[in-house]
Amino acid sequence: MYPGISSDAEQRLLGLLDPAITDLVATSLDDCTFAIFSGGDAEVQALGITVQGEMTIVVTDPDRPLGNIRIQCGGKNAVLFVDNRTWGGNMYASIRVLGSDSVVFFADIGDAYVSLPDIYLRSHGQILFWGKGASAVGCSMEIDGTGATVAIGDDALISGGVWIRNHDMHAIHDLSTGAQIGRPAVDTVLERHVWLGQDAMLLQVERIGMGAIIGARSLLKGRVQPRVAMAGTPARLIRQDVSWGRDLEGMTAAERASIGLPPL
Repeated sequence: MYPGISSDAEQRLLGLLDPAITDLVATSLDDCTFAIFSGGDAEVQALGITVQGEMTIVVTDPDRPLGNIRIQCGGKNAVLFVDNRTWGGNMYASIRVLGSDSVVFFADIGDAYVSLPDIYLRSHGQILFWGKGASAVGCSMEIDGTGATVAIGDDALISGGVWIRNHDMHAIHDLSTGAQIGRPAVDTVLERHVWLGQDAMLLQVERIGMGAIIGARSLLKGRVQPRVAMAGTPARLIRQDVSWGRDLEGMTAAERASIGLPPL
């Protein structure tokens, strides 16, 4: 199904194809042709990708530029997979992949603007999934933990200055016992149509439910229910039964349907 990707990583990607996260299903790319390149190929540079190290690049349209993507890869068997059939070339990203056997997967975002100034996959076997139509004014991520996953659902809206970290950065110890008391790295999932406000920081967030709103400069941990607004440091529930629309005039019928609501 996904050329260039190991069977183990493919099964993990298929596990993310949950209707709460994305419209993609196992057969979504069955009608695609794929072009597979090594990071140093001239075709990769023509796509707007610069790679330092070894990486496999897989795209669905080898003639459609992606934007400006800089990749540093220190491990082996890493893959950047992009369904770029309708991309507008509006992606600007700096991606560091330290470990081996990791996959960075971008679904078809169309004309969405995506700025990812610092994406850092620190461990082995990690997956970053970016859903259909998801946009970002400026999102940075740091992903730790062997086999860890970060998934951004379809039609996410991520504002500038947002940070997503799935771990504590450094070990935390009880000084009287020497016990390590920090939490291990978690998988982080944003379901579809989530809005992260300006300068929001997600620390070891496990799941944000579809249609949720996270306020500007909020500090969030743990889990968030669907269709709620959270804000503050630490973030707390401020409204229930709310969501948001990209158009200032209100939510479209498609946006309502995407989070399980009928048209008004």
